[in-house]
Amino acid sequence: MKTQRVNPNGMNPMQMNSMSGMMGMMNSIQRIGKGKRKIAVVLDKGNKKFLSKFIDEVKKQFLSSAMGAQTANLGEFFDYIKSIADSKDQMELKLSFEEYEFLKRMLIDSVRGMEGMSFKWYQFIKKGMIKVMIKQYRELLTKFK
Repeated sequence: MKTQRVNPNGMNPMQMNSMSGMMGMMNSIQRIGKGKRKIAVVLDKGNKKFLSKFIDEVKKQFLSSAMGAQTANLGEFFDYIKSIADSKDQMELKLSFEEYEFLKRMLIDSVRGMEGMSFKWYQFIKKGMIKVMIKQYRELLTKFK
C-alpha cells in the first residue's frame, strides 16, 4: 500500500483527528499477535456469545479489505478469540496489551457509530434493535475496562 502525502494546512481539525485515529489503528494492527498474553478478561456466557458474533462480523469486514500481509496476524487473533468465546469451559480471555487496546477501541468505535445513527419516525423497530445492541456493546465494554 503506497502512502500518500497530505498537506496538514489544507485540512480541518476533524479530518486531522480522523487521520490520526486511523493511523493509530493501523499501528496497533501491526503489533497484534506479537506480545505475551498477560491481561485476563473474565466473560460470562452471554458476553461470550455476543463476542463470538461480533468477531464473526469484524472478521468479515477485515478479511474483505485489501490490507495484504497485515491481516494474517489479525485473522489468527480473531480465530483465537472465536475459539475462546465458543468453548464452554473457558471463561477467561487472555490478551496482550496491544490486542486488549485494539479490541476495546473497536468496541468503543462501534458504540459511537451506532449512537450517531438517526432514523425516521417509522423505523422504530430498527431504532429499538440498535438501542438493544448499544446496551450489549456497553455491557461487553464494561468487562474490558
